Amino acid sequence: GKPFHLKDLRGEIVLLFFGYTSCPDACPTTLAKLQRTFNLLTTEQRQQVRTVFVSVDPERDKPKLLKDYMDYFGVNAIGLTGTKAEIDKVVKDYQAHYLKIPSETGDWYSINHTTTVFLHDKQGKVRYLFLYEGTPEQLAEAIRMYL
Repeated sequence: GKPFHLKDLRGEIVLLFFGYTSCPDACPTTLAKLQRTFNLLTTEQRQQVRTVFVSVDPERDKPKLLKDYMDYFGVNAIGLTGTKAEIDKVVKDYQAHYLKIPSETGDWYSINHTTTVFLHDKQGKVRYLFLYEGTPEQLAEAIRMYL
């Protein structure tokens, strides 16, 4: 519910990715992998890693819903939303994408979106791209490399 700047997390490893809370597959799978990744880290290591989830569905993903959704997975997360213009700027900055797919019946829709997790080092530079096919072990290894 308040402005966010990635630079405020300098000194921490940041795992940033795009999604939405009603995503049926990619987002819960990615969050489950992040949860398993966090379980591979020591308590001290986990305290130095922050997950940033940028919603590409500002119509449905309100701050309270994002907080509850992210808290469920236990990955030290911040859920972000904003205006479409704000979200589009961030998506463009990461050369990511999303596309709203309307349902043929009713008001329901889904969103195709980038599934990559962008690992930022403690100085805020993207150092590693965790692809959807990646394993928690691979991500944990990359995190340890930049701690």
